This record gives sequence, C-alpha cells and structure tokens, in this order.
Amino acid sequence: MADPDILINIRALDAGYGGPAIVRGVDLDIRRGKMITFVGPNGAGKSTLLRALYGIAKSYSGTITYDDERLDQSSALDRYARGIVFVPQGRCNFGQMSVAENLEIAAHRIPRAERKAAREHVFELFPVLQERFTTLAGNLSGGEQQLLEMGMVLQTRPVCLLVDEPSLGLSPKMQADIFANLAELRDMEMTVIAVEQNVREALAVSDEAAVLVQGEIVMHGPADKVVEDEGMRRAYLGG
Repeated sequence: MADPDILINIRALDAGYGGPAIVRGVDLDIRRGKMITFVGPNGAGKSTLLRALYGIAKSYSGTITYDDERLDQSSALDRYARGIVFVPQGRCNFGQMSVAENLEIAAHRIPRAERKAAREHVFELFPVLQERFTTLAGNLSGGEQQLLEMGMVLQTRPVCLLVDEPSLGLSPKMQADIFANLAELRDMEMTVIAVEQNVREALAVSDEAAVLVQGEIVMHGPADKVVEDEGMRRAYLGG
C-alpha cells in the first residue's frame, strides 16, 4: 500500500535532453506539503531533475509516480493539468505587458468565470502585485517580477510548485522575501520543489535537501542535517 505522505516517488530515473543522461539513477521520495531543495555544484543536474519532473527534460528510464499514477511519459501540459506548475530560471514574464495582462494570459486555461477569484487569490499571497496592477512587468523590480511569475502559475491553485533559482539576481532583502514566500506556500500545504544556489538561506526554510553531484544524489535528508554536514559543506555547499 502506497504511503499517503509521499506525493512524488522517483525510482532509478535517468533523464536528459536527447544526448547522454545528465541525471542518473535517481531514487527520491518527495513528501506531500513539504519543501525540498536541490543543491550542489554547477552542472550537477539539479535543473535537469526539476525539468524531468515537469516533463521538459526527457525521462530515459526509471519511473516518476505522482499520487500513485505514472507520470514519467506524460506531457508537461498534462502535468500542469494535474496540479504541477513550473517557474523556470530567469525572467519569464511579458515585460511590455502590465501585471494585469500577464496574469490574464497565464489564466487562459482557467474558466473565465473563475479568473477574478484566481487573481484575488494571488493578490492575497502577494499584495504588491495588486499595488502594481497596471505597471508594466518590465518596470518591476527583480523580486517583484519573481513574485509575478509565481503568481501567474499559482492562479490555478496547484498541488506542487517547481521553481528554479528563485533568488537569482535579487538583492539580499528580496532573496529573504522570496524564501519567506516559498515557506508560506509550504505552510499552506503546497509541495515546493526548488533548485537554489543560495544554499544556506534556502535550506533554512526547507524541510529536506537533496545534494546532487554529476547527476547523482549523494545525500538526502532533513535540511538542517544536510547543511550541518561538514563534508557536504566543504565540498558542495560553499564551505
């Protein structure tokens, strides 16, 4: 009988982009309503693993099970419909459109009668977006753009949020705010899976961490234990 606390079960996963496997032999259980962060050196396969969970990196072998159903050969669109959303690294909004227009575009799969409520839900999460409602996305600060990009996908009230390098390029204050926002989403029982180079700050709000090196998970456990491990700190986590 499946463990009801496990949302995503990954077994013997090899994944990449059509060439040699970048992620190799990954076994990982991701718990429902928790935040896990993938950390490790550049080129370790962290983003590829995240993209494999969303279906935009190819699963070569192994399995990904989501809520006890096989996911590894389904499309990204199917995964989105099943409650998995993805915020990629870097800016992914429409800079010459307003916050309102960005949210409207992202809500295209939500029934029209439900879109206002979906937008209000995002404003409750990120009030600054309501304050900037008519502002062009390209005129927002980096942190506000990151919130907009999360808000665009959170309109669907997903089960699982995948987010790649959410603090990239942000000021220390905005980084802290973004991590606090992710922790708040987790506290609302959303499953959050992040890739992050800002290791200490990310793991301070994460429940678990998985350390990847050369496409393989070399350590997985409670975030506080991973960040305290002397070998991991010295080799992969910035001392």
